[in-house]
Amino acid sequence: MQQSPCSVCGEALGEPIYTSCNGQSLTSLCRIHPGQTRVFVCRNCGHLQTSAIADVNAYYDSQYDILVESEEEDQIYEVRDGTTTYRTGHQVRVLQDKLGLHGHVDLLDYGCAKSSTIRALCSIVPGIVPHAFDVSTRYIPFWEKFIRAGNWAVNSVKEDWTSRFDLVTSFFSMEHIPAVADCVREIAGLIKPGGIFYCIVPNVFGNSADFIVVDHCNHFTPPSLRHLLGNAGLRVRDIDGNTHRGAFIVVAEKLSGEEAVKPQVSRAEIERTRDELSVIAEFWRNAAARIRAYESGLNDGRQIAVYGAGFYAAFITAALAKPARIACYLDQNPFLQGKEFNGRPILPPADLPNDLATLLVGLNPAHARAIIADIPALSRRKLNYFYL
Repeated sequence: MQQSPCSVCGEALGEPIYTSCNGQSLTSLCRIHPGQTRVFVCRNCGHLQTSAIADVNAYYDSQYDILVESEEEDQIYEVRDGTTTYRTGHQVRVLQDKLGLHGHVDLLDYGCAKSSTIRALCSIVPGIVPHAFDVSTRYIPFWEKFIRAGNWAVNSVKEDWTSRFDLVTSFFSMEHIPAVADCVREIAGLIKPGGIFYCIVPNVFGNSADFIVVDHCNHFTPPSLRHLLGNAGLRVRDIDGNTHRGAFIVVAEKLSGEEAVKPQVSRAEIERTRDELSVIAEFWRNAAARIRAYESGLNDGRQIAVYGAGFYAAFITAALAKPARIACYLDQNPFLQGKEFNGRPILPPADLPNDLATLLVGLNPAHARAIIADIPALSRRKLNYFYL
């Protein structure tokens, strides 16, 4: 099978470092997608790349329906000491901490879906003039609530947007775009000289699930981000891998000319990046086998529960030999409670049935134990836990 070149630097990619073993893949919406997941790492720039799914444009236009059921629907960022923080609110606070926006700001949210972060930002920075761009018309009803008619575009940006914006934002969209180098060059062309590109992308080192998400064709690393942005004429101010859990926050400035910025990347950094990615690849090669081994030790045939109703939970479900033994899923997100996941109810942790004693934890392994320990309804129960 012929493999495309690196989407960041254009260099040829070698053999994949990870291939899913069962002919099936998982999407970022936790759905099974036919075909293998094939993941490559670039020797030149350290970019991690997954073979793009077939007919990718149609997929995002008709199947990618993230958080479209209501204006209020959101994802939990964290629950700490009983207090829930949602992702939109966290993203607004961090953006303002980093940029301190005030006065008149022409802003474009690129690949924006509902653009809920920018809508919330507009409520605290009244000088923002918001614009929106996405590849699907399904989000227009959300934009109409806070964006002036004529200030959005679908499928292609408007010609009169060239060098128009003080700020272009992108929240978890760049990972989905196969021709990402062309995309970032287009974004750079929309920013005024001295303007800012602010984006958030998954950090595979902080959230290893991103490694096997089939509709994330790009898994950025610090060296590949510097290559990507520099070659588009954007000077990187900051790549922050700490402030948003499981993500990189990137701030870059548009230069006054068309010149490329020479990325400051050493061969040692790229080799170190490749070694770290190889460790993650090995984790996922072994994860399904570990789940099956744990399942085989549950000889009593009783039903089990899974904590989480997201990607890690979907992976656990797909790996089980007998997924029908799952009685329910638990999640603290009130927007998920009362719904179903893989045909089973999603319950708040306090509603875990008394006859269930085994809980498979479908959470980011880096944070799973701390999250579970902070849930009083579970700490009061004597449960058998499995962690990825």
